[in-house]
Amino acid sequence: MGSLAKIRAMRDSMSNHERRIADFLLDKVETVRTHSSKSLAEMVGVSQSSVVKFSQKLGYKGYSDFKLSLTESVARSTMMPQAAIHGDIAFDDDLATVAQKLISRKNLALSETVMANSEEALMQSAQALRGAKRILLFGVGASSLVARDLAYKLMKLGRSVLIEGDTHVQVANAATLGPGDLIFAISESGLTREVIRVAETGAAQGAEVLSLTRFTRNPLTELSTYRLYCVANEAEARSSSILARTAQLMVTDLLFILTSQKDDKANELFERSRKAVEVLRGRG
Repeated sequence: MGSLAKIRAMRDSMSNHERRIADFLLDKVETVRTHSSKSLAEMVGVSQSSVVKFSQKLGYKGYSDFKLSLTESVARSTMMPQAAIHGDIAFDDDLATVAQKLISRKNLALSETVMANSEEALMQSAQALRGAKRILLFGVGASSLVARDLAYKLMKLGRSVLIEGDTHVQVANAATLGPGDLIFAISESGLTREVIRVAETGAAQGAEVLSLTRFTRNPLTELSTYRLYCVANEAEARSSSILARTAQLMVTDLLFILTSQKDDKANELFERSRKAVEVLRGRG
């Protein structure tokens, strides 16, 4: 995942000093690449150590490694349409402009989400889904729609899935889990109290936890055996979590496909489901 994408993904979880650095970098990234950590600190108005710690928080050994990655990110971003980077939708935009900006924003969220998750993390998560005796899926609000979508897909593979919108019921379900079971907890912030409670309850009984959150450390990732991330910069207005939901669906669809590929009976089960539904449509 590129350094610019990391900055955008982690900005909301940063301290005030870190946000000042982040905003300066995102606004004037071209000029920053030629500056030392000392000169950058002076331009931003923070200490040199703050710049170094900022680099380390992003996962780099120091400022030099960060600046190298920043150069690579800038090179990649220049190949993208400008609207994909600066595409906030305004209230007075016409329909064509809104559509173009929305497509660009979604494409950016999708590509950065893919980059945020390593192949190893995705494959391990898919293996956890395949190997689980029971799978409890849970999210709140828009995340609940993503959880339910994946639950229905996994049911077509004959998987034992627990999905319920009522938090009390899901906590009770989580209490019945044990070793060999898996909780897939979805929360864009990683801070949703209800989701954390369900994950805590299941983990206490020996179930493993797979989380899907924004790209940052949070209480939900701390509970998780497997961690996946979505990147969705909603800008000033969250727009009903459109980008977050798009990014989450990208990850869950990837997991479903990876799970299906390793299931020898997948095609047969999908065909059974299709025929069963056709009967209801009067085509059987």
